[in-house]
Amino acid sequence: AVQIPSVRIVRGGQLDADVLAILQANTRLPDSLWGDLNGQLAALELGEKRLNGLLDEYGDAVVLNALSELRVRALKLMRSHIAALPDGRYSFEDVLDNDGITNVPLTIALDMTVGGERLSLDFSRTSPQCAGPVNISRATAVAACYVALKHLFPDVPANAGVLDAVDFVIPDKLVISAERPRPMGGYTETILRMIDVIFSAASQADPSRAVAHAYGTINALSIAGHRSDAVREGQRWVMFSFFGGGHGGHSAGDGLAHGNAPISTATIPPLEILEAAYPVRFTEWSLRADSGGDGQYRGGLGAVYEIELLEKDAEVFVFGERGTSPPKGIAGGGPGAVNVFQYENDGKWHTPPMVSKMRGIRLAHGERVRLETPGGGGWGHAVERPAAQRAADVAMGYVSAEGAASKKAFE
Repeated sequence: AVQIPSVRIVRGGQLDADVLAILQANTRLPDSLWGDLNGQLAALELGEKRLNGLLDEYGDAVVLNALSELRVRALKLMRSHIAALPDGRYSFEDVLDNDGITNVPLTIALDMTVGGERLSLDFSRTSPQCAGPVNISRATAVAACYVALKHLFPDVPANAGVLDAVDFVIPDKLVISAERPRPMGGYTETILRMIDVIFSAASQADPSRAVAHAYGTINALSIAGHRSDAVREGQRWVMFSFFGGGHGGHSAGDGLAHGNAPISTATIPPLEILEAAYPVRFTEWSLRADSGGDGQYRGGLGAVYEIELLEKDAEVFVFGERGTSPPKGIAGGGPGAVNVFQYENDGKWHTPPMVSKMRGIRLAHGERVRLETPGGGGWGHAVERPAAQRAADVAMGYVSAEGAASKKAFE
């Protein structure tokens, strides 16, 4: 592996071609890397232009005062929201399936204390840093808390004032405060679990503010190989994409079906785009019936993706979560369905030994991979869901007739 420290890729407005060459030499798709990097640089340039426009129009002092005032307002609003919660200690813990190296669950544990106008988030009981790539840094852990708090208190301005009323207890060398050289490439999964435990702890203080767990994984799937046609023979191709799932129910309604992760603003690409760009065929892309957790407000549905390889051969990599521990409900709601990944070899379907993570899967022409993503957790007790809504769920195919008739659906 090559480790590249933080270096400037642009100096004085000029791209450093040497740094770019190093980056491109260490990726399978140098042209795609340049496209992504160019888009990021353009976004930074636009941000710089707009900030300079504000400074030119209003002057440094006015802009800095406005930024300071927005932070103060965010802090005041956060304090008022925290003060409205009952004082007390609220605890919750959840797990990651494994780290992709050792098939042992990793605990993300939170003790949340509300005291007056301050909030304490104590993650001391969380598992130690690990050998696999699900570690995150302390800074990333704090950022994950910020995302969760913004979901709980969406009217608070988005700035550092959100965190000024919060005390963090994150000891060294946990899976959420890992140190170099621990790998962190799968950081998204751990961030999502932190958000889940914050929601569940907060729901004990005020269920109306908390959303039940979303599907809880980005479900990174890579299918890669080389072209075999005469025009592009030997050309490398990599289809790398994330696949959505259901979001949690909440006090105002059912969860979103087949959405993207709570930490992302990206969109799920249309299957037509993926089929046009890569030698694959989607033989199924549908909502996953019965995957949303039951409750007064049902969890959103996950999805079913089945992908057939059209090339001679390819290698598959999957990195996901929620294969053993489902998204949890809140305020009496039921859990969503777990993640299911399968691959086809010699006419038989197989499940990875670690359920949600595996590399080196070989596919031949016509063989498929299948991903059934989790649904979101339910909110509120199932007995509170009106019969008319249950009938509509069945009519729309969100819940099967068997699922509606099962004991689980009405507990």
